[in-house]
Amino acid sequence: MPWSYQQSTGNLSFNGEFVERGYSGAATGKNNPAMQAVPNIGPIPRGNYQVGEPHTSPHTGTYTLNLTPTAGTNTFGRSAFRIHGDSLHHPGTASEGCIIMGVQTRHRIWVSGDRRLEVIQ
Repeated sequence: MPWSYQQSTGNLSFNGEFVERGYSGAATGKNNPAMQAVPNIGPIPRGNYQVGEPHTSPHTGTYTLNLTPTAGTNTFGRSAFRIHGDSLHHPGTASEGCIIMGVQTRHRIWVSGDRRLEVIQ
């Protein structure tokens, strides 16, 4: 069973077990499935994603995981989805569609060996 992220709550689970509550999207789009098609505002679109190797990014920080949509996932022309940490200076504002989770959770995702993420409503 893949990792599962719920747009409406920000809940991440693995094998049906709750792991952490994060968020995706900005302002009125944060955890708002109705806005999944709105660039830079809505949450990551529903569908399936492949989890990439952790890396450090000057924009998103340490232990960032890139998310690549799999065939059949409609991203509404949006791209560059990731799982990364929150803003230290302005918590709750780090997402333009990326999934925001703590570093321990990002590490847990990678070491699990399961590279599949399903985004549900």
